Amino acid sequence: MPGLLKVRLLSIGHDRDRWVIEGCDHYLKLLSRFAKVENQVIPALKGAASLSPTELKTREADRIDKVLGSDYLVALHDQGGKYNSMAFAKMIEKLQTNSGGRLTLLIGGAFGLDKRILDRANLVVSLSDLTFSHQLVRLVVLEQLYRGFSILAGTKYHK
Repeated sequence: MPGLLKVRLLSIGHDRDRWVIEGCDHYLKLLSRFAKVENQVIPALKGAASLSPTELKTREADRIDKVLGSDYLVALHDQGGKYNSMAFAKMIEKLQTNSGGRLTLLIGGAFGLDKRILDRANLVVSLSDLTFSHQLVRLVVLEQLYRGFSILAGTKYHK
């Protein structure tokens, strides 16, 4: 069995709402038995409202590039592949052995991710056809990671 997977949840934005922070902390604690998970937020650009969506995504991509490293990259994007919980768990299982032990899940800003980041990704995943705030996406991704690991461990959480 491989060692603990190191997972980084990387996102653009702010931690504003206490309930989101508390929810993320809750799932980070639960996940600690399955993986080493880190939640890293790249602060949103100041003056973003004065930029076009294309320029904003380009500047955010520059900031993302500075911290990405060489981890296996899963970009969250509305045009990505869709998974049910069992398929998501199987994806996690594959990544435990095929990712080199390091995985980054990337959440873009308000207008999504720049094409160059999507092209760099090893995998592009969509959580839903619905649109969520990046704060809520962080919480949902952590919950789905926990659900996936729970499925793999055979616990009753996922039912």
